[in-house]
Amino acid sequence: MTITCIHKSHSRRDLLEIVKLFKLPIEDPEDHKKKELGDLVIDAVNNIDNIIADDFFYNISNLNELKEHLIKPNQKKMLSIKDKAEIMTTAKLIIAFCKGGYVIQISYFDSNEQLYTEARRIAQFGDIPSVRRMCDLLNKNPYCNERVYPIISKKVQMDLDIKKMTNKKVHTSLHVKKGKVLVVFD
Repeated sequence: MTITCIHKSHSRRDLLEIVKLFKLPIEDPEDHKKKELGDLVIDAVNNIDNIIADDFFYNISNLNELKEHLIKPNQKKMLSIKDKAEIMTTAKLIIAFCKGGYVIQISYFDSNEQLYTEARRIAQFGDIPSVRRMCDLLNKNPYCNERVYPIISKKVQMDLDIKKMTNKKVHTSLHVKKGKVLVVFD
């Protein structure tokens, strides 16, 4: 199977990630624009015999699956702009409820049931940072035991783990050693 074009929903960043992950023979992929990079990926995929399997991010085990992935729409980009805006608005309303002291009477929602129904509905879009923040704040609600956890893709989870590791601060401690010190001035 040869491919002639890559679906337009794949971003330049996605293509760069695929080049690096599957070690496609493309020289300096970061130097190319999306269109050029797409053409180079097509040439590389059509001219190689096999790839290194990836069971972690994309769950692609052979060359034909990679070609199918490139032809089909990007699964990460399934939300339309309108849908994403609606999810963001709902998450912001729930965040406002949390910042307002978890008082349902001064929030947009009529009841805790309606609030948690909306929270569970949008928790499936955990790749959006506002949804993750909403779940984190909502789980700190002292008046309700129900917990809502965001569903996060493996790729975003790995990026978050890397970010958490790089943001860890190294705590140094002061070591005091007693003894004689000779200071000489010239």
